[in-house]
Formats: sequence, C-alpha cells, structure tokens
Amino acid sequence: MSGLEEMSREELSALTRALMVENAVLRAEVAELRAENAALRERVAKLERLISRNSGNSGMAPSVDDLPGRKQPKDRGSGSGRRRPGKQPGAEGKALAWSNEIGDGDFIEHYPQSPCGCGADLGQAADLGVTARHQQIEIPLVVARRFQHHPHTVACRCGRVHTAPRPAGVPATPVSLGVNLQAWCVYLAGHQRDSGAPGGRAGGLADRRGVLAQVRAFLDRPSRRSDRSR
Repeated sequence: MSGLEEMSREELSALTRALMVENAVLRAEVAELRAENAALRERVAKLERLISRNSGNSGMAPSVDDLPGRKQPKDRGSGSGRRRPGKQPGAEGKALAWSNEIGDGDFIEHYPQSPCGCGADLGQAADLGVTARHQQIEIPLVVARRFQHHPHTVACRCGRVHTAPRPAGVPATPVSLGVNLQAWCVYLAGHQRDSGAPGGRAGGLADRRGVLAQVRAFLDRPSRRSDRSR
C-alpha cells in the first residue's frame, strides 16, 4: 500500500485497529448471508417437493394437475406401475366370515305372507325348500324386568326374632332402579353428551340425572294390570 512507509507508528496502529474492526463486521455479515442462503435453499427445496406432487405420485385429486407449475403425472396406463385405489388383486378379503356354528333356535324361517294372484292362501302352499341363506350378527333385545324382594322375619325356638337384611344394592325405598339399569342409563347419558348434545361435558352429571329421572317416570306409569298384593 503506497504511503505506508511514510506513516508514523501511531498512524499504522490506528489503521490496523480500523481494519480489524472492519474485518469483524464483514465476517458477521458473511455469516448472516450464509444463514439466509441456507434458509432460502431449504425453502426452495420444500417448494419444489410441493410443486412436484400430483395425482400420480400422491393422494391429491386429479384437478390439481391443471394448476400452474404442476408437473403432469405419467401415463396412467396398465404399464405405469401406479397402484390402483381400493382393494388390490390378490389381497386378503376383510368381509365377515360365514359360520356353520348356529344354534338350533337361531334359524329363522321366512315364508311368503301375501296371497297368490289366484287368490289362494300361500300358508297352505307346498314348501319347495330354502331359496337363499343370510347370516346376520345381532345382539338379542334386552328387556328390563321388575323383581320384588321379600325379606322374611323368622322366630327361633329360643324366642329370638331374626329379620333377613335387604340384598346388596337394594335401597330401603319401595321402588328403585337396579345397579345394572343405572349403569346402562349412565352409559346412555355419557354417549349423548359425547355425541354433541346440548350441555357438553359440563352438563354430564345433569344429563345422567335427567336420564335416570326419565327412566323412573317411564317405570312409574300406571300398569294395565293391577298390582297383586302380598
């Protein structure tokens, strides 16, 4: 550098310090530019991956293939190797399996009920046999039953009197709901709450009490038959 030989020692020291400061600033700018460059490279790679997706190499709808910048999918012919949607040829089926283990009382026979076009009653027609077979897996209908408990009092020959206690789960009230029925009502209330019924989770306890009250009101309806006295 021209003129350095003419500078004093103090001037050279000052110049050196200034160059060191400038060098540090430039190094910081270079590091910042490198970080920005890496971020831009990652962003470009992500955009390239997104823009390369189409209906042929992803689950996107075919309508996206016509968007600007989209890469058109390869030929969809049989030789393209593209996996067809749905069940693949040779794949194991997932249908319900047929069973030969059917109880004797679980065969339900169906016969035509309407009269014949000639006017004859088909109930007297000759049975030609079973035409088709259809199996259906079902839960039998469960009906609530009313049980009446009678605690008895007995007298021992020694003179002492003993009364049988009430069974566990039977309160002192004349009529109550059994523990199994109450559990079923609570389940229904929880299902109603979780399915989006008014009240949400905050109203869960109120919903359960409401269901129990409705069940009690239904069971307290006047019976067509008069209750038998003890």
